[in-house]
Amino acid sequence: MIMAGKIAHWIFITLLILIGLLLTLGGGFLVYLGGSFYYLIAGVATIATAVLVIKRSPHAPKLFGIIIALTLLWGIWESDWRFLSLLPRIAAWMGVGLWFLTPWYRGTLIKRYEEKIPATRNWILAPTAASIVALFVFASLGYTQHSTGTDRKIATKEESSDWRSYGNTPGGTRFAQLTDINTETVSGLKEAWRYRTGVEEDFKSTPLNVNGMLYICAALNVVIAIDDTTGKEVWRYEPGLTPPAAHQYAKTCRGVGYHEAAAGYSGQCAKRIITATVNASMIALDALTGEVCNDFGNDGVVDLRRGLGQHEVGDYYKTSPPLVAGDNLIVGGLVNDTQKLGLPSGVVRAFNALTGDFVWAWDIGRPGNNSEPPEGETYTKGTPNVWSIMSYDPELDLVYLPTGNAAPDYYGGARRKFDDEWSSAVVAIDGKTGEPRWKYQTVHHDIWDYDVPAQPVLVDVVKDGKNVPSVAVPTKMGDIFLLDRRTGKPVHETPEKPAPQNPEEGEYVAATQPRSSLPNFHPYRHEKDMWGLTPIDQMVCRIEYHTMRYEGMYTPPTVPTGITNTGTMLYPGNFGGFNWGSVSVDADNGLLVAAPMMLAHRLILVTPEQVADAGPEAALLLGRSHPAVHLDPDGPRPKMGEPDPNDPFDHRKIKYYGLPMPFMSRLGTQIPCFEPPWSRIAVMDLNTNELLWSRPVGDMSSSGPFNIRSGLPFDVGTAIRAGTLTTRGGLTFISSTMDSKIRAYDLRTGEEKWKAELPGNGQSTPMSYRSQKDGKQYLIVTVPDPTWRYPRDPDTGEYLDSQDVRDGRGGYVIAYTLDNGK
Repeated sequence: MIMAGKIAHWIFITLLILIGLLLTLGGGFLVYLGGSFYYLIAGVATIATAVLVIKRSPHAPKLFGIIIALTLLWGIWESDWRFLSLLPRIAAWMGVGLWFLTPWYRGTLIKRYEEKIPATRNWILAPTAASIVALFVFASLGYTQHSTGTDRKIATKEESSDWRSYGNTPGGTRFAQLTDINTETVSGLKEAWRYRTGVEEDFKSTPLNVNGMLYICAALNVVIAIDDTTGKEVWRYEPGLTPPAAHQYAKTCRGVGYHEAAAGYSGQCAKRIITATVNASMIALDALTGEVCNDFGNDGVVDLRRGLGQHEVGDYYKTSPPLVAGDNLIVGGLVNDTQKLGLPSGVVRAFNALTGDFVWAWDIGRPGNNSEPPEGETYTKGTPNVWSIMSYDPELDLVYLPTGNAAPDYYGGARRKFDDEWSSAVVAIDGKTGEPRWKYQTVHHDIWDYDVPAQPVLVDVVKDGKNVPSVAVPTKMGDIFLLDRRTGKPVHETPEKPAPQNPEEGEYVAATQPRSSLPNFHPYRHEKDMWGLTPIDQMVCRIEYHTMRYEGMYTPPTVPTGITNTGTMLYPGNFGGFNWGSVSVDADNGLLVAAPMMLAHRLILVTPEQVADAGPEAALLLGRSHPAVHLDPDGPRPKMGEPDPNDPFDHRKIKYYGLPMPFMSRLGTQIPCFEPPWSRIAVMDLNTNELLWSRPVGDMSSSGPFNIRSGLPFDVGTAIRAGTLTTRGGLTFISSTMDSKIRAYDLRTGEEKWKAELPGNGQSTPMSYRSQKDGKQYLIVTVPDPTWRYPRDPDTGEYLDSQDVRDGRGGYVIAYTLDNGK
């Protein structure tokens, strides 16, 4: 027992010395960089404590107690009264300090000091108790709440009980005009049924509801119709596609379109489902039977590669549903995010929904020419694309397009004038002709991959007593631009503000950038916002914060030059802010529900010469930095020398390649380098430009340090993969947090009213409808199969066991309804 105590004693001394040395050396470097003195002081004090322990002095716990006390005061000052900010600052010190309360420590003291043991213990107990009290106080502080917002006293008569478009309406409101499930009854929600798709891997589909069926789209455009009351499969269409590229987005189908012919139509498929596929085609199916509509295009298929010229299959495909605008089907295309020039065109096209015939094209390189290119020619290569979901106003006959940026993402020196003019914008085009009516650019000369990723959402607001038909445009920057959808002019003040300057040689940046005056969830990040599991990784993250260039949003990307210049901090990162999940609205009252992510990236620029010197390894690294492959690691090394002035796509015009990486702890803890929350859900009143409430969304029960499930209920705000559903019942739902839960919040107060466990992390937006068969309101959520990969024969692709795949495998469609039958 005595020997064990001695071993523990020296282990403790060694631990103190290691902690002290790391904090002293790292803290000294942090001070050199202009950062906090705390870590240097704490490191020196820890080493001094170790020396006192070696000397068996009773002053050791006194000094360590002072470290705890000063850390508590410093932590309270830096944490802005946030529990999860204070906890990691103080918890590790409290844990180490417990040693001084053990009999093993008491046994190491010189006997003449034994009578001082109770007093010395108080030096640890007092600051530890104070820290616990502070943590309890901080934990009791809730989310932000301001007011309940506008209430227009809209009548509760249902205008629509189904869900015919991806966002319910062509304007993408994600608003269900149903009231059975409301703030008083939602606690009675029970699972009614669940269906398994039998399709492995990616499942991001939000179903449509019409004709008594739910229409879903699984990976690789497998389209399935199921009964909306029982969950039984009605029909299935399997096109037999193969992924055009290796990454998971090349299998994605986010939804389908629905078109219903006018009365008197005598052709095939009066009601049809249209899917735009990952092999760049459109397929029309009979909505009632699932049979291919042979009178559409070429035997039911329209080839979307027509007019694009030669390109790699993985450079162009579709993941978003076609927009149904009257009798037109409007499609953009996902152009691969790469480091190349001369990629396929970002052209937007319209086709007749009944025949599949070409109607018009919007090609920014051919202004005024809305026709197909002549034989042997192509649409303008390399233009900004529209990969996300579009919206439509049938009264104005305007289509609202969220545009991306021209490749490459992080270097704009090789872009053409018209590329910059139309990139990272919302563009309103005429639904009949494809001619642009207006545009509003959310980022000037985008070199941060801040393309507009979300469906523009149409909503009416009241300003100065007048109704204003508006469109809300969520962006990766976390800004939401509210525009008059007739003219594109901002509804609320949207000033141009000075932006950071001095980019790398060969690049240029805009002098100003537009900033919305609506509530934004991405404040300037300071050193004190850096976070970590222990003081050591907190310090490492602070050091990296100071070694990266960061002057707020729109800091130009940087080439690293050494240990004091390691690149640029990109905040928000290129995942957002907002992404393809967009936002929902209470269309009755002009309230908007936002669920932005709040994550950052490290961003570095590398030159073609550096890539050439590093060879395939560098190309592979560039490829792994983004879901799309940037460079072929086995391909030719970049050409050196001066570019050809007559070749707009000469690769030598690219002076830098961008390499973004999540800003996570370097110590392998798998947690972000700055404090939570990492996402929020919030409601704002668009009429008054007022934030009603805001709170973190998603807990760490399914996650934790080192990717270990912690089981802790702390609301850290997890990553979010999709959007929200809002209902006339005064609720908003979200099911795509990375903690395998669906939640319902009171729209007016932010109170969590209900939640349920899901079989995996959702990746889609929930939806709701009333069944015409039993009169019940249903809530639907889709969830990918968390196991995803199954054993297959490498030659045939067949499953290696004989279990019925459709019964027991694949993604989930889960229906909830009230257990009282209403």
